[in-house]
Amino acid sequence: MRYCCGKNEPDSKTMSDNVIKFRKPKPPPKAPNPMLRKLVIIAAVIIVFAVAWVYVQVTGVQPQ
Repeated sequence: MRYCCGKNEPDSKTMSDNVIKFRKPKPPPKAPNPMLRKLVIIAAVIIVFAVAWVYVQVTGVQPQ
């Protein structure tokens, strides 16, 4: 329900109904960067090896 000129009429239109509103379109969602995923995997592997090396150094596990 719109109000025009102080009247409560359901079919009345206001001045802004004739104005074209230009809006910037929403950008499409970006796909994840495959290079970033590879870097995360490589970093995780390096961290796992580093933690294993530290564990062996601290506990003093002897190779058999």
